[in-house]
Amino acid sequence: MKSDIHPEAVVAPGYLANHAARVFNRLVDARLRDHGLSLALIAPLLYLSWKGSMLQRDLVRGVAVKQPAMVALLDKLEGMALVQREIVQTDKRSAMVRLTAAGEEAAAVGRRVLVEVNEVGVAGFTQAEAAQCVSLLTRLIDNLDPAEK
Repeated sequence: MKSDIHPEAVVAPGYLANHAARVFNRLVDARLRDHGLSLALIAPLLYLSWKGSMLQRDLVRGVAVKQPAMVALLDKLEGMALVQREIVQTDKRSAMVRLTAAGEEAAAVGRRVLVEVNEVGVAGFTQAEAAQCVSLLTRLIDNLDPAEK
């Protein structure tokens, strides 16, 4: 840990969790960049790969990204031929989003990179330590986010 970090911060679970997330995200993005992807782009791909085709509004809720940001992500993903959007005939304001074959492949790349980076994060941990880390972080989230309770 860097010595330029305030001594109270380096022992604060919230700071450490946030710092770990930033480091994790940078490493994931660096590995995804080689595939023309980013962490932001793989989130909807992974969700669609898991849940299947869905309305754009349901994807917004599932990925927890605001509607304007999701529109921009989907525009980019559609331009990359990773997703297709089709207007719902019964509601012209709604769009159904589905992965293309290339989108399924990109989701698989994203999944593999996430698994690999998580493995880097727990390198040297015993299986019990890795499980305890997950348990403690889950409790931290539950304590901080009343909506998660």
